[in-house]
Amino acid sequence: MTFVPFEILHNLLLGLKPISQLIQRYHLTGINSDSGKVDEVFKIYSRFDPPLGKEVLEIGPGQTLDVLEKALTAGAANSTAVDVLRYVPEMLAKRKRVRYIIYDGRRLPFDSCRFDCIWSHTALEHVRNPAMTVAECFRVLRTGGHLVALIDLGDHSYYGLHPPQPLKLFDCLRYPEWLWNLMKSNRSSYTNRLRKSDWIRLFTGAGFVIEHQESTVSHVIAEALPSLPYLHRYTYEDAVTSVITLWLKKPQD
Repeated sequence: MTFVPFEILHNLLLGLKPISQLIQRYHLTGINSDSGKVDEVFKIYSRFDPPLGKEVLEIGPGQTLDVLEKALTAGAANSTAVDVLRYVPEMLAKRKRVRYIIYDGRRLPFDSCRFDCIWSHTALEHVRNPAMTVAECFRVLRTGGHLVALIDLGDHSYYGLHPPQPLKLFDCLRYPEWLWNLMKSNRSSYTNRLRKSDWIRLFTGAGFVIEHQESTVSHVIAEALPSLPYLHRYTYEDAVTSVITLWLKKPQD
């Protein structure tokens, strides 16, 4: 069982800059430059829209610029990464020929209609301003351009536990918003807790057209759902969907 006072104290300590900078050195993110995972993610991104000749932006790549480097190898015109923390030394980014930008997590620091493709893999669930982020993606994407997003809807606090605790997959949904923010707002495991329907509503509300979507269902949660009352306020699909992948297009005016 989560000890809430400890979680709040931990979160407050991580809000102190010296501690957060120290922890950042040891923080692993995303696919951590694993070559097999890099290939897998690149295939997801380019499945419906190869990057040949395109200007590509990846949101929240963490420590891994290899996917954008692979896009350049596949003929992308250029590759840009944007993140809220600097996980990659500037010299390494230059060696990989990737433009690497740090921003405040709000307005994307690019002109409107700047990119042909926007990519994001297990990053959007962490953004603090999801509605703004989605609207900004629409703004900086060119007409006819595509956004590909794989969004992990689970509680990242419980990933990597030994032994695994699959019934805790959506434990983040147990708490009211104010308490969740007190517990997690400064932590890398923070998630904005949006469900599948929330993301679809944000994307379509911003003007995107969904060209294709895929979902992963947690069968463990589905079987245990009657005994998980904190999930009963959600539709069945929102209560059991753990990952969504969306291929979206900015349509002609």
